[in-house]
Amino acid sequence: MYPTSTKQTDTISLDVLADICRAVSIPVVAIGGVDAGNAGVAIDAGCAGVAVVSALFDQRDIKAAAGNILLV
Repeated sequence: MYPTSTKQTDTISLDVLADICRAVSIPVVAIGGVDAGNAGVAIDAGCAGVAVVSALFDQRDIKAAAGNILLV
């Protein structure tokens, strides 16, 4: 989805994400640069969930960081 230091890949816009979510019958999961600040927009675009790495493991308090994402 977004730029991230954990992988080298292209990013996509929220419009493209929403188009993908509407076009397929399987659950879509957003990955790449997703964190508590932007996970909600991925869900709003139609994603069934998000996958995170840096949003948790780059934080001092991993449990609190996970809780912030769950609140989205």
